[in-house]
Order: sequence, then C-alpha cells, then structure tokens
Amino acid sequence: MNREDIVVEIDAEISRLQQVKALLTGTTAIDSRNPARPSGARNARRWTMSAEAREKIAAAQRARWAKSKRAAKKAAREGVAESAAKKAAARLPVKREKKRTLSAGARVKIAAAQRARWAKMRRGKKAVSAKSEGKSSQATKTVPAKKAGPSKAPASSVPTAAAAPATTYS
Repeated sequence: MNREDIVVEIDAEISRLQQVKALLTGTTAIDSRNPARPSGARNARRWTMSAEAREKIAAAQRARWAKSKRAAKKAAREGVAESAAKKAAARLPVKREKKRTLSAGARVKIAAAQRARWAKMRRGKKAVSAKSEGKSSQATKTVPAKKAGPSKAPASSVPTAAAAPATTYS
C-alpha cells in the first residue's frame, strides 16, 4: 500500500467512528464542530426576557429620546440669541494666561552650572587619557580632535570642539 491509500483508509475509519458516536450521543457529526461544547448549547437561548421588562426598557429609551429632542429644540430657539452673543464675544480680545519664562538671572545660573559640569567631565577625560598614555606610551596613538568652525551661539553657553581633549586610540 502506498501512503495515499493509507490516508484514505484512516479518513474512512474516522468517518465511521464519528457516525457511531453521533448515533450513541444523539447528535450529528456535522453539528458538533467543537467537541468540548455540545451542539445543543449553540441553539439554546441564554435567558428569556419578559414582555413587561422589554416594554419598560423601550419606554425608558423613548423617554431619553424625547428628552434629547426637547433639549435640541430649546437650544435651537435660544440659539438665535446665543449666536448674536457669541459673535459679539468673538470680537472682544481673548485674555490668555501669561506664558512662564525664566528670568535672565536664572538663565545665567543654569548656564554656569552646565559649564561647570562640562569642565568636570573634561578634567575626568584628561586624567583617564593621561593614565593610559603613561602605561603604554608606545602602543597608543594620539589624534588631535577636529576644530569646529566659528559657532553662531555665544561662547559662554555652548562649548566648542576646540576645548575638547585629544582622543586616544589603542
């Protein structure tokens, strides 16, 4: 027997077993797609609502619709007067909250603190590079950092590449 014949025989046996199961359980194999859930459960209603309950819900919804329609009509009647008031208010200048900004003194303090952090960082890099040069001066190659062109920002607020230490490569 080849492989295809074996597969056909297995499919036929599976079909026969499903038919036997359907006869024993009282369901059809076509109806039960999910074997964990009985086929009758799909068709059964979950719960039944009484006619009185349905009518209560419908009456409540009709009341909500009527209330929203009354509000819309009232707004339409008052809308003529409101639109004139809105147009008049639109002509007046709108008072906005003042935007918060830093004072000049605060900016100077922040800039000085940042320059101090940069200087500390540069000092740390110089110390590290000096230690590595002392250990193996023959193995390291010092490459000077590239100088940047003139900066448009004031020198006090932005460090230039010229102030950066020489970079070492091993």
